[in-house]
Amino acid sequence: MNSAQEINVEIYYAETPDKMEIKSHFHNSHEILFILEGNAAVQINDKSYLCKSGDLIFISNLESHNLEITTYPYKRFFLLVNPQYFQGIMKDPLLASILKHRPEHFSHVVSLSPDHRKVFIEYMKKMNSESLYRDEYSENLIGCYLQVLLTDLFRNYREAFPLSHFNISMSAVLEVQRYLEENYKEDLTLETIAKKFYINRYYLSHQFKEITGFSFKEYLILQRISRAKQLLFQTSFNITEVGTEAGFNNVNHFIRIFKKYEGITPYQYRKIICNSKE
Repeated sequence: MNSAQEINVEIYYAETPDKMEIKSHFHNSHEILFILEGNAAVQINDKSYLCKSGDLIFISNLESHNLEITTYPYKRFFLLVNPQYFQGIMKDPLLASILKHRPEHFSHVVSLSPDHRKVFIEYMKKMNSESLYRDEYSENLIGCYLQVLLTDLFRNYREAFPLSHFNISMSAVLEVQRYLEENYKEDLTLETIAKKFYINRYYLSHQFKEITGFSFKEYLILQRISRAKQLLFQTSFNITEVGTEAGFNNVNHFIRIFKKYEGITPYQYRKIICNSKE
């Protein structure tokens, strides 16, 4: 059986019967939330949604989000997926785009029809069962169910996916995106990457923003912050060591950038996490 540190995908079922405090949760995972009953106001970066029963909500590990329950009882499944694990199992760029790309027109919420709600509840129940009663094959099965879920969603709600078709011009941008995810610690610039992939830098800059929804620089920073948050949660590294391991060239720069994006310093973030562990 996997240890807690090795678990790459988890799914939970939770109920909130009436007004009570919902503790903030801190993770460096993609999150899929499926509301079964109740309503919630969800803020994801600069977008706001009023979500209801039958809504699926897709939140990437690079996005900040808050949720306020507005109607009780509030019942939901929520799935947490390690980004590296997701990248490993989700080879199809169209299916992966719902958690990796954020163009301007993207909506984080997919409202399912009554018939599809029943089907997706069964997917969630199967994944939840495997997550609760794990053996050496549970993670493989959960990954398979996740692929089936996204495939079914794509077939019936293709317009919900940032990439609804694939062409050869996207290939280079997706390669660059993957390279940044795997090599964020390196001293990377738009110019060096453009040369490495034999692409005009201006064309790469424009296409990267159009396809992924992020500028080249912003995506690299978010990958580094994502790694820093993981290290703050999982290790006892000091702040300088966390910054270095996450790809920042000095601790003052790391603290400044982290606070700009997260609203608090790395030290404050770690302190909140420690308090939330109970």
